[in-house]
Amino acid sequence: MSLLIVFIGVFLCFLFNYFKWNKTKNILSIFIIIIVILVGVGIAPKYLLTKLQSSYDNKIKVNWLNNNGIILLGAGTQKVKNGIEATFFSYGRIYETVRLYNNCIKYSDKCNIIVSGGDAFKNGESEATVYKKHLIDIGVNKKNIIEESKSMNTWQNAQFTSKIIKSALYDRVVLVSSGIHIKRSELYFSHFGISTIPIRSDYMAAKISIIPLSYNFAVMDFAIHEYIGFYRYNFYNFMNWNLKLVNAGES
Repeated sequence: MSLLIVFIGVFLCFLFNYFKWNKTKNILSIFIIIIVILVGVGIAPKYLLTKLQSSYDNKIKVNWLNNNGIILLGAGTQKVKNGIEATFFSYGRIYETVRLYNNCIKYSDKCNIIVSGGDAFKNGESEATVYKKHLIDIGVNKKNIIEESKSMNTWQNAQFTSKIIKSALYDRVVLVSSGIHIKRSELYFSHFGISTIPIRSDYMAAKISIIPLSYNFAVMDFAIHEYIGFYRYNFYNFMNWNLKLVNAGES
């Protein structure tokens, strides 16, 4: 997205130059140069990523209770030669979920993993089904895995999983997702009345450099995606659309 903005800006500069709108072209050129510098050298993405993840730097030690639920949020699937697997973002989440599960079963007899994610990538299997296979391969008891395979986005992750959580009457609910994604996920779950202990898996960081790096534009796009999610949530609340979405999902 950030590179697309730059390309559009460059195109407009050529267009303005063609029509001899020199003042507008010069202002836009300066704006593009500033964007390329701030994003490319890592300053802008570092700031945005820090705002998203800093609250989750340290992983909380969970005090497990009698009935515990660990929510694993999906991050997509991909087709490979021998079938369908989780995407590269997913393995950190899967690892962290299993780590928490192994810790939980040391202290409690009731430790369930709720895998949330439908077939958003249209690969033929839901994220929940694919991730469940990975979890079983690692050693998780399949009896302790619950699939939520309808959700197509983070909002629906929270909406559909919240029903499972409320019906199971969990004493402790832990939410696992990527560091960049966990803040928005926690917000959505709280919207549906679910109090969670958020635990990040992976952590995304920008690279400070004296020359612009394409990597920084890539991580900038991930950060922008999260902020768009926050602004959309607040706008939908203002328009009372979130309530309509909830009611539509329950109909």
